[in-house]
Amino acid sequence: AGIDARLTRGEDRFVPLEQRTTAARAVDADLFISLHADMLPKVQAAGATIYTWDAQSNDRAARQLALRHDRSDMLAGLDLSDTDEDVSRALMDLARIDTQPRSQDAARHLVAKLNEAGVVMHRTPVRGAAFSVLKSPDIPSLLIELGFLTHADDRANLFDPDWRERVAQALTRGILAWAADQHGQGTAQNAGP
Repeated sequence: AGIDARLTRGEDRFVPLEQRTTAARAVDADLFISLHADMLPKVQAAGATIYTWDAQSNDRAARQLALRHDRSDMLAGLDLSDTDEDVSRALMDLARIDTQPRSQDAARHLVAKLNEAGVVMHRTPVRGAAFSVLKSPDIPSLLIELGFLTHADDRANLFDPDWRERVAQALTRGILAWAADQHGQGTAQNAGP
C-alpha cells in the first residue's frame, strides 16, 4: 500500500527498548509503532488502546506496563548522557513540540480506521503513558495495545487470523490517512519498525 514497514525483530527474542527507536531512526522512519498484546493481573483492561507519550501520566495500568531505560540516543542519535539533566530535558521537550501533535494525530487516524473495521476499543481509546518506546522526541511514536491475553474476548481475537487481518488493514488505512495529512496528500515513505 506504499508503506515501507521495517520490523525491529524477525524472531521471538527481546530487543532492548532503546535499540527499537534507534532502528527507526536509522531508516529515517516517519512513524514508529510498537504493537503489543500484554497481560495485566485481575483482568484490569480489555480492548485495543493507542498510547502516545505523556510523562505525567498517572494511569495505573500504563504504569504497570511501563519500563525504564536511559536517556541516551533520544534526540536524533545525540548522546545526552553527559549533558546536564535540565538541559537534556529542555532539548527533548522542544523537539516534542513538533512530534507530539503528530503522534496524537496518527493515533486519531488509527482509532477512526479501527472503529470503522469494527475492532473493539477500550472506552478511552487514546491514552497517554510514559512508555520508553514513546520517548523519541524526533519521531512520532505510538504504542498500540491490541488487547490483553488476560481477557477472554481479547485473547480469542488475538488468535483469530481474520481479526488480525482486519486490524492490519485498518492500521494500514489509518497510516495512509495520517501520511496524507502530514504530507499534503502524499504517502508515507517509511512506516518505521
